[in-house]
This record gives sequence, C-alpha cells and structure tokens, in this order.
Amino acid sequence: MVKILFMAKETYSSKCSLEYLCEKKDEIEIVGAVIRYNDLVLQKICMDNEIRILTEEEIKVLYNQGELNVDYILSYYWKKIGEDLLEIPKAGCLNFHPGPLPEARGSGYHVAILEKWNYWGVTVHYMDEQFDTGAIIECRRFAIDDKIVNKDLVTMAHEQLFVLFKDTIQKIIGGEKLEKSIQTEGRYFSLSELERDKFIRKDETMEDIDRKIRAFWNPPYSGAQIEINGTRYTIINEEILAWISERIGVD
Repeated sequence: MVKILFMAKETYSSKCSLEYLCEKKDEIEIVGAVIRYNDLVLQKICMDNEIRILTEEEIKVLYNQGELNVDYILSYYWKKIGEDLLEIPKAGCLNFHPGPLPEARGSGYHVAILEKWNYWGVTVHYMDEQFDTGAIIECRRFAIDDKIVNKDLVTMAHEQLFVLFKDTIQKIIGGEKLEKSIQTEGRYFSLSELERDKFIRKDETMEDIDRKIRAFWNPPYSGAQIEINGTRYTIINEEILAWISERIGVD
C-alpha cells in the first residue's frame, strides 16, 4: 500500500488526480491533503472520501510525533514547500507542473504565445526548495497552433497533465523506478512579470497587440490591458469575440 500526502490548489488536473487516487483505494492510501479553504471541489472530494484535510503545521506535528507515515508527497501546490516538509516522504516529493521544463518555470503560458513557440508541455519532477527546479522525471511536449488562445492552452495543458499523472501513478503502484535527470539552465516567469506584460505599449504593432490579446485571454482573469486615468481595462478584438460566440453558441 503506497501512502500519499496530496498537496494542491484547485485546477482541472488536480481535481481529476485526487479523484483518480480515491479510485485506487486497494493500492493507495491518502494519509492527508493540504488544500486551500476556498477550493470547494477539492474540499468535497476529501469529505466524500474521508480524507483528512491538514495544514502544513499539522503535518509537521504529526510527523514529529511518529503519527504520519508518507511514501510520496504529490503536489499541485501554489507556493514553495520548506525543507522540513520535503524531508517527510520516504520516496520523494513529486510536483506536476503544467508547463515544459526547464524552459517554462512558473507561469509561462503567455510567453509561448508572445514568443511564437510552436509547442508546449507538461512535466513531473522531484521537488526542491525552489520553484520548478528539481530533477525531471518526465516532460511531455506537444505541438500548439500559432493562433492558440491562452484559455485553450491552459485547458490543453491540464488535460495532458492529468494523463501524465495517471501514468506516473501506475509506475509507482507497479514498483517501477522513477528515472530522473538534473535540470539544465531554464527560465522562470513570475506572476508579477505576467501582470506587467499584460499592458499594451505605444510602440506595439497591430500584430503585436492581437497576439498579446490571445496571449492573455483567460477569463475570468484580466487580459491584455490599457490604462485610462488610472483605471485598467481589458481589451478584446474580433478574434476573441468569435472565440466567445463559438463557446456560447451564438450565430
């Protein structure tokens, strides 16, 4: 029986992954979950399956008291995990990252569109004290269209990440060794840089602006922006209007 501690923020892939773990009760024991108080779907999955919802501090206390036995931490986490937590699992801490590593650490969907990448990817890697820098177990890259919109890229990435999660769990259950490779130098994209890059500059061409609109269109979050008298406005174009119409069934 593999003992798992699940740590996540709520996304499509994390919800599917937690449900998948719950289906494997004969092979996996979820000893606890660390999730945010407002991640209501994850909260319900835990309650329905009698999974203890713990804080990081509660985990440390239980572990120091000898009351918490963990083989793996599986993470879709939203912040750095300290060394004291990373040392708890016997087999390691695995993070499931909705981007290719090492070239897209942090939040980089928009960069793939702005810089005209022709691919994206998803990665499972061992965790260390930095963001997305631990040894890579597997990175799966896939082609993307030059006209892709951020929202669709996010959806595609999380669908692919769930597939990678299932395949990784099957390896763990089967006792297969998880091979790893040390990361080379990469790029990190912070949330503050993302917010900065949303603003449309005066020197940008119409092609630049249209690409920026696609790169940041991910409702309900703000998209490409202009600022007038201190107020920020998200802008869209005909391409995004067509995207919206297609999804709400408007002719």
